[in-house]
Amino acid sequence: MDKVKKRLVTLATNMEMVLALCIIIGMAIGFVTIIGYFFDIAGTHGHDTYEMIKEFLAMALLVAIGLELVLMLLSHSTSSILELVLFAIARKLLIYSQTMMDVLIGTAAIVLIFVIRKYLMSAKYALKEGRVISAALPIHALNLDADLHMPVNKAVTIGGLICRLSEESMTPIEEGAEFTIGDVTMRILKMNDGVIEQVSIVDRGGGVEKH
Repeated sequence: MDKVKKRLVTLATNMEMVLALCIIIGMAIGFVTIIGYFFDIAGTHGHDTYEMIKEFLAMALLVAIGLELVLMLLSHSTSSILELVLFAIARKLLIYSQTMMDVLIGTAAIVLIFVIRKYLMSAKYALKEGRVISAALPIHALNLDADLHMPVNKAVTIGGLICRLSEESMTPIEEGAEFTIGDVTMRILKMNDGVIEQVSIVDRGGGVEKH
């Protein structure tokens, strides 16, 4: 039963990766379309320019939503989910609002998201010792969620940062290996075919790198 469960989880993860890749390809095509809007806007006048700019913004925000969806699929982080909802509301608010009531509802929804992020995603709630984190979680998302200051100039994801630290310290990447990243010590919890999948929080304090 455990083997079947593990295979199903692996299959679901792989399907998410394929879906994320498909979305990335679609967004890349959409980006080409966005560039084309510059020429369309330059060739219009008056009210037509206004409508063309609306179409441009609608397309740009749709691409942004697609990219946020990819981040959500890869990281499974609360921050990515909230950012996805925020972009969706912003697109609805800027492009499709017809009445003042639409604007008020959209604004209230955005305020609610910031309230959730501030009061329901505190550092204590978002990050504590023993919590398991996906290695695909973006560093900036974890920094935002947990009020951390891990470097974002070395890698994009937690797993990538651990690989970079492993190269710098000549420490092998294996299950059970521990690394101090900023003020958090993390342990590699799960690997699959040499790829880091999950890490766990060992310590919220500072310290030197461990292995």
